[in-house]
Amino acid sequence: MFKISGVYCAVITPLNTNLSINNNLYLRHCQSLMKKGLDGLTIFGTNGEASSLSIRQKIHCIEFLLENRVDPSSLIVGSGSSSLEDAIELTKFTAKIGAKASLLIPAFYFKNVTDDGVIAYYRNVIEQTGDNNFKFLLYNIPQYSGVTINFNIIENLLKLYPSNVVGLKDSTGNIDNMLQTIKYFNDFSVFCGNGAMALHTSRRGGAGAITGDANITAKLLSFIIHNFKREKEIDNFNNLQALIENIRNVLSSYEQISLLKAYYSIADNMKEWNNVMPPLKKIDNPSNNKQVTALLDLVKQIDILIPTSS
Repeated sequence: MFKISGVYCAVITPLNTNLSINNNLYLRHCQSLMKKGLDGLTIFGTNGEASSLSIRQKIHCIEFLLENRVDPSSLIVGSGSSSLEDAIELTKFTAKIGAKASLLIPAFYFKNVTDDGVIAYYRNVIEQTGDNNFKFLLYNIPQYSGVTINFNIIENLLKLYPSNVVGLKDSTGNIDNMLQTIKYFNDFSVFCGNGAMALHTSRRGGAGAITGDANITAKLLSFIIHNFKREKEIDNFNNLQALIENIRNVLSSYEQISLLKAYYSIADNMKEWNNVMPPLKKIDNPSNNKQVTALLDLVKQIDILIPTSS
């Protein structure tokens, strides 16, 4: 039985013109997402531009969400950092508020680090957080971190912290590796970071998905993952999967964060959505951008294909 499973949106972070977090818009976005069938939200991960935000910004924003009745148990917080002290501080805060888990990226920047070095990073964060019941998801995204979370690292951490280290988000895009991880580690929650692949990994015992595409596919992805065991009873199930694959293909054709924000600047009719943290660059004139236009058309199909009662 998985300790954590389901569909979680890796939430994008709306910004003001001065590049501070737009707390009110963030709250509204989180509230809207949670009405679409998700099991929870993952905040301040890659899609949340976490590496461009300070620990103070993150903590103040989370406190704002909690003050406005966002349930902390619905939150998985990206608390990793290249600063060990920051990673420990944010993880302690995450555990203290009663969040569901920490999504912990390994320290990044240095390349060709050893497994022992990666394990030492995780050991410091887990032990100094000091909560035997708090849950950690390892974050395997080597194309950003430069670090591959391999079987040796997982195995060692599971031996050391069997009650804490409960799963992994795999954003490598390597479905064979995800399936091998699912098969090799029993009762270990392997989340797919790609919404289009989540059905395939879930069929083989995966825990679900933690993905940025759920910012626009939350209803669709939630329906697919929560209903795949009865897919033969759902006449248009193949069409649902085809739609999420088409949406993901468009997202993959451009820098995803900027594209998602440009989409919302049109769909939400709020130009503030189009602000991104440097070094990312916003999409100019999103209403004339072919990827944004394609996403607007595709997302409209979700409500057509999924019955309102679902």
